[in-house]
Amino acid sequence: MPNTSESRKRRLKQKDLVTSIFRIFADEFENSEAQSIREIILPMDRIKQLMHERHNIDYRSNHWIYTQLKRYEEDLGERLFRKVGSAEKGAHDFKLAIFDDLITFTQKKHLYISGKIKIANGVIDIIRNRFHGRSPTRNLVLLLGAGSSMYHIAEILGSYSKDVDHGIQVYTHNLGVIERLMASDIDRTKIDVFIPGGRIDPVTHCIVSSDTGFFTDVDFDFIIQGTSVVNGGHLYVESRSEIALKKAILKKCRGDKILVLTKHECRKEALEGASYGEITDYDYVVVPKFQMSRSWKKEYEVEFDEYRPLFQPMIINWNYEILVSEEPARISPSRLLKFPP
Repeated sequence: MPNTSESRKRRLKQKDLVTSIFRIFADEFENSEAQSIREIILPMDRIKQLMHERHNIDYRSNHWIYTQLKRYEEDLGERLFRKVGSAEKGAHDFKLAIFDDLITFTQKKHLYISGKIKIANGVIDIIRNRFHGRSPTRNLVLLLGAGSSMYHIAEILGSYSKDVDHGIQVYTHNLGVIERLMASDIDRTKIDVFIPGGRIDPVTHCIVSSDTGFFTDVDFDFIIQGTSVVNGGHLYVESRSEIALKKAILKKCRGDKILVLTKHECRKEALEGASYGEITDYDYVVVPKFQMSRSWKKEYEVEFDEYRPLFQPMIINWNYEILVSEEPARISPSRLLKFPP
């Protein structure tokens, strides 16, 4: 049992503090009737209470926490939070909310973070079970597409690589994935990263390339993508410059295709512009699972349930669900491995 005085002196690093607070927002949102995480406004006392429960740390000063968040934002060059409830300079009694206009990849990386971590674990478990017992001379070949969920998959992939003998080849145009897999804590003798040439899109944080052959000439084990919006079974992205590459990856690349969703992508309104594919183009859909006793569903959950008849449940974990295409031709014994309990 840690000494109480020592636990009170201990503080999370700025990055860990920010991540922890975003997870608090995500969890509070899932247990609320709000339809958007931006509707959640938390008193600082509630945040401090949850920080104590989760980390055994007693934060006494609201201002100290907010100062750490502001310093992190300044280093990042982007705004993540907003103060609510007191316009008086130096006032300590206020609430915290997520900044309304989180647009770029870096900012969206923090949204719905609990769900993204859950689906990232689901993807890694698919990979782990496919490669269990395989020869160490056979490399795992992955394509990680655009979107902030890919960052969290790359985060866990780095840990996974330390526990296996085989090498991992990652093809990606996602700058967040490249940055994560090139970090100093990654064993780069295990992971090779391949990227296309092209223009960098500062909003999506991706390399937008017309060289689709860079991806379509490779035999992948898994092709993993997210999407901005699912409407009527059609898939859309916010960046029009990304549509052609997204479509080429989905329609022409060889390998089992995994769609990762936090479910918030499922909307009643489509985005402007052409759809690049259908939800049924994917072999797997991985979504988070939350342990909640509420009897009502959020709008995006109702929308997602419309697609369930198109798939059958493969794995229902306490953290995630893995759904597989119902088309018999797509379901092979190698893909229906039983996961350990």
